[in-house]
Amino acid sequence: MISDAFLQIRTALDSTTEVTGGDSRTGVGAVFINKGIDKMIIESYNKSVDFSPLVKRTSIRQLAAIWNMKVNMGSTSKVQFYSDGAGGTPYPSEFIQLYAQAKSLRSDYEVTGLTIAASSSYFNAIASEAKDAIDAMAQVEEQAFILGDDTSSDSSGITVTGTIGVSGSYKGLYQLMSSAVAMSDGSHGGLNDASTIYGSTRSATVTAKEYKLNVNCVCTDSATQSPLSTVLLNAAITASDKKGGKTHRRIFLCSEDRLNEISALIAPQGRFVVGGSMAQLDGGVSVLAWKNHPIIGSRYMAFAGVTGDGTNATFSDADNAMHFLDMDNIVFTNVAGVDKMHQPIKGADANQRNDVEGGYFKTYGVFLMKRFDTHSLIYNLSTPPGA
Repeated sequence: MISDAFLQIRTALDSTTEVTGGDSRTGVGAVFINKGIDKMIIESYNKSVDFSPLVKRTSIRQLAAIWNMKVNMGSTSKVQFYSDGAGGTPYPSEFIQLYAQAKSLRSDYEVTGLTIAASSSYFNAIASEAKDAIDAMAQVEEQAFILGDDTSSDSSGITVTGTIGVSGSYKGLYQLMSSAVAMSDGSHGGLNDASTIYGSTRSATVTAKEYKLNVNCVCTDSATQSPLSTVLLNAAITASDKKGGKTHRRIFLCSEDRLNEISALIAPQGRFVVGGSMAQLDGGVSVLAWKNHPIIGSRYMAFAGVTGDGTNATFSDADNAMHFLDMDNIVFTNVAGVDKMHQPIKGADANQRNDVEGGYFKTYGVFLMKRFDTHSLIYNLSTPPGA
């Protein structure tokens, strides 16, 4: 027989009475029942990044990155068969000078003295806020690397900023992966987009120096969206190979949903077709690979859509494109080593007597695509299943 004392304890635990001045939430218990809070904080957001750790980082000591891109070995061939004793004609190599201004990025945090003291038995509030600040900065950096300065509104809740790109950002892959060449099916056309990049305007004229500012563009049909295929993956690689990227470090970059589609495409029923494999990255991470080129999924690529009507391209915040990138020619250049540098602060800016502690992390630099013709854009893709 259950004792009266046990019944009384059970009644107390189940009680929704005696809540005045206490916790009135249903099922939590009466005011005289002690409540404990789990010290393991659950982080209900995605703080991982996928693409930015793969980007090489270099340094400059000026306000802009400036570089010369050699576009040919001579305006006319300097090599010829010649008659005995005849002369030749030297044609100097040609260059185009490109530049990009460095940008300042920062992530701030702050905690009041009372909060620091009151939470000291529970967790380190200042350390938690500092960690969140650096995690948020990494998120926004990856967002800017991929989507650049596109300020369209994000209704999905995926981005930290609430916009597709980041206002005031440097140009990202979304703006850099384009071409002025006229559209055509297959791998011989472009996007008919004579946009300006790094101070120069892309050209569709093969003999123009600015022609080298075009990336390779690959599609099944330039007027109609089509499913992804291994033919397109191969075409992207081949187009890069032909321009001299064969020995470079290259990757595919796509959305997470597109990555699932590729997995089903190259490893149906879990068995790889010829060309498909797993690749090992630094840190013991395993990723899918096609012809030994890693396939990286980033949730931000779901907004890097490019479609075509056979004549003109439309850049939309949708999952209709993916990239094949020459990572040897993609870098982030910081200014004088200021890269996620920490600056502590005590008190508010206007009054150092304010009882707060905090600081900010700052980066000075710019994301660069230093060469264009060894990258390939696969566009006009059907939306992947599940997207």
